[in-house]
Amino acid sequence: MTSNISPAGASKSKFRADIQALRGAAILLVLFYHANLPGLDYAGFLGVDLFFVISGFLITGIIRDGLDAGTFSFLTFYFRRAKRLLPAAFAVIAAVVIVSPFIMTELALNDLQEQVWGSLLFIANFVIWDQTGYFEAAAETKPLLHFWSLAVEEQYYFVMPLMLFFVRRHAWFRVVAAISIASFVLSVYLAPRYPDAAFYLPLTRMWELGLGSMAAIATIPTRQLRWISLARLPAVALLIIVPFFPTGLSHPGLDALLVCGATLIIILGQTGSSWETALPVKAMARIGDISYSLYLVHWPVLVFTRELYEGEPPLAAIWVALLLSVLISAMIYRFVEEPFRKSSPRSRRRFVGGLTSCAAAIAISPVAVSAMAAPDQDFEHIRRTNYGVAFECSLKPNAPFTIHDTCITNAPPRVLVWGDSYAMAWASALMGPLGELGMQQITMGACDPLYRLARFSQSSKSPYNRDYAQACLEFNSNVLDYAKNSDDIEIVVIAGRMQAPLSKSNLLLTQTETGGFEEVDVTTDRVTKALAALAMELHKSGKKAVFIAPPPADGSDIGDCLENKAREKLRLVPQSDCTVTVEANRKYRGAALDMMADAAELAEVELLDVFGFLCKDGVCRTEIDKTILYRDYSHLTYGGAALIGEQSDLAQDILTKAR
Repeated sequence: MTSNISPAGASKSKFRADIQALRGAAILLVLFYHANLPGLDYAGFLGVDLFFVISGFLITGIIRDGLDAGTFSFLTFYFRRAKRLLPAAFAVIAAVVIVSPFIMTELALNDLQEQVWGSLLFIANFVIWDQTGYFEAAAETKPLLHFWSLAVEEQYYFVMPLMLFFVRRHAWFRVVAAISIASFVLSVYLAPRYPDAAFYLPLTRMWELGLGSMAAIATIPTRQLRWISLARLPAVALLIIVPFFPTGLSHPGLDALLVCGATLIIILGQTGSSWETALPVKAMARIGDISYSLYLVHWPVLVFTRELYEGEPPLAAIWVALLLSVLISAMIYRFVEEPFRKSSPRSRRRFVGGLTSCAAAIAISPVAVSAMAAPDQDFEHIRRTNYGVAFECSLKPNAPFTIHDTCITNAPPRVLVWGDSYAMAWASALMGPLGELGMQQITMGACDPLYRLARFSQSSKSPYNRDYAQACLEFNSNVLDYAKNSDDIEIVVIAGRMQAPLSKSNLLLTQTETGGFEEVDVTTDRVTKALAALAMELHKSGKKAVFIAPPPADGSDIGDCLENKAREKLRLVPQSDCTVTVEANRKYRGAALDMMADAAELAEVELLDVFGFLCKDGVCRTEIDKTILYRDYSHLTYGGAALIGEQSDLAQDILTKAR
């Protein structure tokens, strides 16, 4: 997003209310999308795409004018960018660092430290990309997540001046067009396959900024401009319609192209002042004035609000958070943005030195604050990702199928643990009691152990797409072949969450007898038979099998709750005791548990669980003897899994009940 560029900076461009109004529209799209208001289900993230086009147009115009006049200076250009962008950004980052320790968990604070450094070094997009993944914290816990888009723009600002400076004037348009087309093609290719990379990488976003740059350097005949001006009204309609009725295709893709194209038409189609004086345009332009500060402020305010309520707050609290964001933004605009933008420092060196000192102070502040607020318990260690026997046991999609010696507790292994991230946790629980006997782990996160069936999300934003499902099918096929052909494996423990394959937001990918793939709708019967078929296939080769149900959960982040309770974090609701009721577990996991029970009956195997060990009088424990059992909403910690493995009958049941 960049409401952070003043059109007044372009010597040939007077202030344009229509562009400022576009900024206002863009920030409102983003704002209400992030607020997650009920009944407002739309693709508000397209507001960022709109900002990218505006940014490319205005910045390229500044560079163009300077080069045409022979007055362009790289030092002056970057000095003005720093003066315009950094003071407000530093103010917000500093405020976030100060407030976060009172509200956020240790894991979130460690992520925040990386986000601070990424924001200061203009690489926040790479940092946030690295913080995505199955085991990573949700986006709603990252108060500086939104700095990714600013980083993309800053990276573009480093490339565009150099390109225009060294390329001959007559070739500017062709070069920028070629780069933009290549970037768009790469975006369309990566988006369905690697959505996180396509979303955050500058190479897949450059085409959006490039469209704005092309508009700034293009020479368009007056007659064509008139035709473009006639298309402004349909373009406005498109900007309204597309976010509320998106195609649903991978992003950035067709939806982004439509929004960016409409933005381009509105920018190029200015032929008179009627639009400038229209009341809706003037109203939106006023919002556009504070859009940079509002973009900086709104996300951390919403993140903190959700943390204070330990989940989605009441609607009134969301509206208060939005109002507070606007008020804070107006203050930052009035007392930080505008004074610095209009200032003329006598010494650039002193000004840059001051900014550098501020950046250094902000960079080290998360470490200092964390040290002062260090808890008695090391929650970062306690709640570290549970990969089971070893990190290597969590195989990656599309990686070669490899049997790691580090995933075998004692050779030859007699028991194989197979499944998703829940199987990883059960492996860490079982490696103590079954380690000497010989246990092996082969697992893949978010890959449910099913026979020739895998789920994939219908959402274009999910990393668990059709390609991931195909990789999961291949993984499960390889594990099955390995287990059937192993002379050592006697018992196969099959474990998984098993809720995602039953979700109507997903589709199922089946593998046919000929090796092809077919997409089918989700039905409980399909999933039940696919789970049962694993045990049946293992029986054919003389192996025993057993299913393990996931541990009790109710959908809340139990790990966060336990840490917040232990550290007495600031909250606006009464602190929960963090236990899970049997009724809540049944409501949350009921469909998956019934499906696993039916599959076990069909395959004539046992479905084991630890409900009897953890649950009593309708309540399931989430910590035992001060040992935290859960690292998040339902994955077990290493310490919790080990305790369950040692004190429950799970390991003994596997050895005696597998069949």
